[in-house]
Amino acid sequence: MADTAPESLFILVVDDNPDDLFLIRRDLVALGHRVAGVSTANEALDHIARAYPDVLMTDVGLPGMDGIELLQTVRMRTDGSWIPSLVFTGSLDEATQMRALEAGADAYLCKPASREMLHAKLGVILRLKAMQRQAEARNRELARYRSLQEEEQRLARFVMERLINREALGDPAVSHFIASAAEFSGDLIAAARTPGNVLHVLLADGAGHGLAASLNVLPVTAPFYRMTERGFGIDAIAREINSKVRALLPVDRFIAATLAAVNFRERYVTVWNGGNPGPLLVRPDGGVRIHFNRHHFPLGVVDDDEFDGTVDTHVVNPLDHLLLFSDGLIEQEDAQGVALGVDGLGRAIEGLEAAARLPRLTEIVHGLTGGKPPRDDISIAHIALTDSPNPMPALPAGDAPVPFNASDWRLVLRLGATDLKRLDAVPLILGCIEQFDGVRPFAGRLFLVLSELFNNALDHGLLRLPSSLKVGAEGMDVYLEERSRRLSRLAVGAVEFDLTLRQSLDRAPMLHIGCADTGPGFDYELQVQEASREPTSEEMLKGHGRGIPLLLRVCEEVRYSGAGNRVDVTFRLAERG
Repeated sequence: MADTAPESLFILVVDDNPDDLFLIRRDLVALGHRVAGVSTANEALDHIARAYPDVLMTDVGLPGMDGIELLQTVRMRTDGSWIPSLVFTGSLDEATQMRALEAGADAYLCKPASREMLHAKLGVILRLKAMQRQAEARNRELARYRSLQEEEQRLARFVMERLINREALGDPAVSHFIASAAEFSGDLIAAARTPGNVLHVLLADGAGHGLAASLNVLPVTAPFYRMTERGFGIDAIAREINSKVRALLPVDRFIAATLAAVNFRERYVTVWNGGNPGPLLVRPDGGVRIHFNRHHFPLGVVDDDEFDGTVDTHVVNPLDHLLLFSDGLIEQEDAQGVALGVDGLGRAIEGLEAAARLPRLTEIVHGLTGGKPPRDDISIAHIALTDSPNPMPALPAGDAPVPFNASDWRLVLRLGATDLKRLDAVPLILGCIEQFDGVRPFAGRLFLVLSELFNNALDHGLLRLPSSLKVGAEGMDVYLEERSRRLSRLAVGAVEFDLTLRQSLDRAPMLHIGCADTGPGFDYELQVQEASREPTSEEMLKGHGRGIPLLLRVCEEVRYSGAGNRVDVTFRLAERG
């Protein structure tokens, strides 16, 4: 008895010669296979329409549609599905063999064929089928892997979009562009405003490319938004992010970052830059006014005790713009291998109006990359330095004050010279008291009140800074530089806050805020009298309306005592009727 094939196959045999068909069926059955036999190509097509055979064996010389045409038709009707085929004929001419192979035949057999030759030819078919099964298994595994990868990327994209909070980039003062070197960008741009309407913008560039680089920058988003919301300065935010990156990421994963703060009312910009190209302050005519070229270590490189939070501050023309960008922009090369560079960037925007600059830079990027992904992630943020903010934060729509049920509370905080140099007192206090019922809806206004009290106590009380320093085009630059110098040399002195909530059933809750400093005080009676009158148009243009005037406008009561180095105010935690 002949050896059986290692696998039983269902074989469809097509032969118009009954004797040949009988012999072939007999030998195939003896080899352990299941066989169906038909005599025409049409019968074969009908059979295949009902059930695919494992192997199709056909004679070439069939009546009507011949065997080679049958193979061609089967390939067309099965939409590319592979049915192994074996062609047999009494002819040995090369042309017929070539036609058969071109039609998709996997083997060629001359009649009459011995049982051993059939066994050998089917062995080839079996090996081909085994290879097909392996390929299909690999394809299924690849499809499963691709599906998992797509799901992981979808989830990663969703999470990153939520964490990065890209909708905050809808701020009208910020326009931006990001070009990714891979599916995910390792660059990030974020923007948010403090309760005092200072705009914070972050441009971060994580080491590497793709998803890994994108994951690198995630630790920066939460502290940026949280601390901006509470009113911290960008130096404190940079320090906190550095600590997070240092703690969470491997030592070889760091983040180049630029943080910028735009104070619209006081008309100055503050920049902290670590590892990124220095931002450009651009004039209305497109020329570069200032290149911020102070460079710190990227975030995550040094420990907290080595971190340098020094910032650059410059008074600006409200019609100027600030341009932030990652190194991917200036390092992108043209066809001759010449990088754009900072000088090339400056030439690209020179003479352009503000609205035309970002489109022009986008056009340049597309031209340098030829429409392909850039070599490195590219990010650009173009920031307007003029704004029309609401001078007094309004109560958020639908966020009515919560009825007070809590007990009265009191918070006392005293900061000495050392703490005044390193702590942001106002966010510290506000972050504590807004945990109490009914305070959070008024956080924006309270931030302004606390800021005015603290700045007056520190700047004028302890540092003895005269407001006259701010006069003139460069006045604010001079004032801020002198403030930094005097604060660094401050050895003694303190500022103390005393906050008390008092409430009763017959009146709105009142927050009493006392602020005292150890300075010599000032002649407050004249200044209070001056602040009580309406400011002139010229005074409004010069920023009149802060300090004592703001306190009188926002608070129920403002009372100075002592030598003027203590002020007590009463803030109503309810909307006025």
